[in-house]
Amino acid sequence: MENNSLRIAICDDDQKDCDKMQGLVKEYLEQKNLVAQVQVFDHPDTMISQCEQFRPHIYILDIVMPMLTGIQAAREMRWNQPDAQIIFATSESSFALESFDVNPINYIMKPVEREKLFSTLDMAISRVEIDKDRFVTVKVKGGMQTLRMDDILYVDYRNHVVSYHLSGRDMISTPTLRIGFSEYLESNHKEDFVRCHESIAVNIAAIDKLTKQEITLRGGEMVPVSKSRYAEVVEKYMDYRF
Repeated sequence: MENNSLRIAICDDDQKDCDKMQGLVKEYLEQKNLVAQVQVFDHPDTMISQCEQFRPHIYILDIVMPMLTGIQAAREMRWNQPDAQIIFATSESSFALESFDVNPINYIMKPVEREKLFSTLDMAISRVEIDKDRFVTVKVKGGMQTLRMDDILYVDYRNHVVSYHLSGRDMISTPTLRIGFSEYLESNHKEDFVRCHESIAVNIAAIDKLTKQEITLRGGEMVPVSKSRYAEVVEKYMDYRF
């Protein structure tokens, strides 16, 4: 998958509406001469799970769906993707006020009009910073490897080796280091990571939930928080969120 390209997610449990939306988005992209990765989902739970790695710039969501409404799904995604552009497309006008809670770019009534959708996509794309995807190149056993920052959950330090824990439970490790963990973080991850334990530092953007004892990361993995570092973690986490 090309990381540095526009990514769009469509979620609608009505197959007919979903197909129509996918067709309109394809038509829009062709008209604007844009290249994008478009993924389509028929259930919000599936979308939330898969988009932890797909990380869309734009979400186009139905609201009335089984088990989880589009607004509830948007709340889940907004937590880890504060800059994502959200478009609601629905046959129910009664959710308009509630939808403001997740700061959507527009609320479009079905049947979706081409001109309305296209103008909304114009606005959404104008706010998307595709080049905002950031990468870091790290020295690993056997050479160098470039990682997307969004894919890194946390790093840990054991026996003079730093291991990068990535989305999907993958892990890569550095060669044996001649410097300590603090110096390594200062040189490589001063801004984006916070040290939550003597031997663990988490990617601040990957934090899903924080308590005094542990951090739940995107995807559900948990790491401990030491009492002496809790205040610093809270401070950096709040700075990032707000």
